[in-house]
Amino acid sequence: MDKRALLPSVMIFVASAVTAANSVDLRVTGTIVPAACDITLAGGDFDFGSINSGNLNATSETVLASPGQKSINVICSAPTLVGIRAIDNRAGTATNSAEDAYGVGQDAQGGKIGFYFIDISADPVVDGATAFKSWSNDAGLNWGATSRSVLPHTPGVVISWNITGQNADPDNVTLVAQPINVQLHIAPTETLDTSADITIDGSATIELVYL
Repeated sequence: MDKRALLPSVMIFVASAVTAANSVDLRVTGTIVPAACDITLAGGDFDFGSINSGNLNATSETVLASPGQKSINVICSAPTLVGIRAIDNRAGTATNSAEDAYGVGQDAQGGKIGFYFIDISADPVVDGATAFKSWSNDAGLNWGATSRSVLPHTPGVVISWNITGQNADPDNVTLVAQPINVQLHIAPTETLDTSADITIDGSATIELVYL
């Protein structure tokens, strides 16, 4: 046998041995995500139903009490620093220019129907216990206690909660129930087109803010 005929196969064997793997990489992966919170409005919309225009004041505002108390509920997957802020979806239609007055739309002739306040004076319940509200005017950079009873829609204003009552900084929360009411103010009927139905169309967004 010609021994030279074996040479190519031997060379191939050697090359394969040199390139064979002698280690393996192990990877440890995953993603750490922040706790997530959900917000709901328990009790649904504030529906004032049908309001007879003859029962409204002609030359002054008519104030209508809330048709029932609702609750802003916040549920978090773990204790979280979180707050809420409000956005008036009918901006520019309120007959009151205050930062806590929300518009309710216009009548057929473009007249402003009135406004409403969102009352948050009731004590919140945090993780099963009565708690306290914390207030920030600068998007959560600084906090203080507040005696204000209504929720403004001013940019930068955030409402949160604390459970100690001894300092106004927010605490981590898991479950929050913040009772709310609304107070509706109807413009004097002499400024409105009452010849046709007037649809009260208030809308606000209550938004979660992670702190």
